[in-house]
Amino acid sequence: MKIFIKQLFTSIILLSIAYRCEKEPIVNPAKDIIGKWDWIYTFYTMPLSDSNPLTPEYLGIREILVFNPDHSWYKTLNNIKVDSGTFLTGHGHYTPYPGAGTFIYDSISYYQNGIPIYGGVDYYNIYHDTLHFTPYYGAKFSSYTLPNNGAKYWKKLIE
Repeated sequence: MKIFIKQLFTSIILLSIAYRCEKEPIVNPAKDIIGKWDWIYTFYTMPLSDSNPLTPEYLGIREILVFNPDHSWYKTLNNIKVDSGTFLTGHGHYTPYPGAGTFIYDSISYYQNGIPIYGGVDYYNIYHDTLHFTPYYGAKFSSYTLPNNGAKYWKKLIE
């Protein structure tokens, strides 16, 4: 009988604690990418060459990414729209091995017609007015806008 009363008492306490706990709303802490971003350079880890980093001046290409508040996005090359869809942002972290530092990153998942694009994720961070894409933030070796390992940098355009 003592065991039954102890289990009943424990169950009542646990239920009352669960009832009192209010769940916090889930907040997406990803840095805000809304705006127009102008490509400034891309650095590839391999191969090293005279054209590394790649720049708009070297390639003769102006690339702009636009992320809208309604979660639509598009990319232009020399003022021609070449890609578009919708996006969601996320926030994550990983520790590559025990004892290592933890990497914190934000991510963009790209969609077309409501369907995730295969390989359609970019990992990013924002420093002041510069957007930095690199797959290494998410422990990956490729991303949607940067298919080879390296880093891509964008400057926010003020309109």
